[in-house]
Amino acid sequence: MKPPAKDGILLPRLPASLAPADLSALADRAELSQSRLSGVDFSAAQAVDVLFDGVHLKRVMLLQSRLERLRLFDCRLEGCEGSGAVWDRARLRRVELVDCRLLGIGLPEASFEDVRFTGCGLEGAVFNLGTFKAARFEGCNLRQASFEGANLAGVVFDKCDLSGANLRGAVLTGVDFSTAKIDGMQIGSAEMRGAIISAAQAVQVVGLLGVKVKTD
Repeated sequence: MKPPAKDGILLPRLPASLAPADLSALADRAELSQSRLSGVDFSAAQAVDVLFDGVHLKRVMLLQSRLERLRLFDCRLEGCEGSGAVWDRARLRRVELVDCRLLGIGLPEASFEDVRFTGCGLEGAVFNLGTFKAARFEGCNLRQASFEGANLAGVVFDKCDLSGANLRGAVLTGVDFSTAKIDGMQIGSAEMRGAIISAAQAVQVVGLLGVKVKTD
């Protein structure tokens, strides 16, 4: 049986009641499932192949962590801090990130399937060469973020700030920018094919592509 969905994105499969986890450090190939973590500090942790499966993380500190091939399956991250972290080739599936502070986080070559970012600070975040399938950003600060070479097909940026974001070489088929702020977004005409914008953004997009609009 499929888990419930919202806006076409599957929600994490989390039990109504989760036992608190006894985990104070992250090591290589650490695994945690069906539990909750609250107020734990993993700042500057370095590990590979860490797995969180069915975990609710609340106010967890992951500041400047280095977690290669991190896997987050059926997880909810709420009020977590991951600024300056680098999570190379991470895999996120059925994950919600709510009110998280992830300034400058590096997620190169990561995969996102049924993932929702809500109210997150993602200024300067790096999603280069990432793959997104059923993903949504809602009310997020993505100023100066980089999605260079990423496959963003079908992603929705709802009321997000993408000012100065780099989307060169990205696949944007069906991407919805219609309620987003796109001032100074770095993008080419080829990338814009198939993207969704509002009528009010049309002249702005033309400007981003280097075309001058004559108004007289």
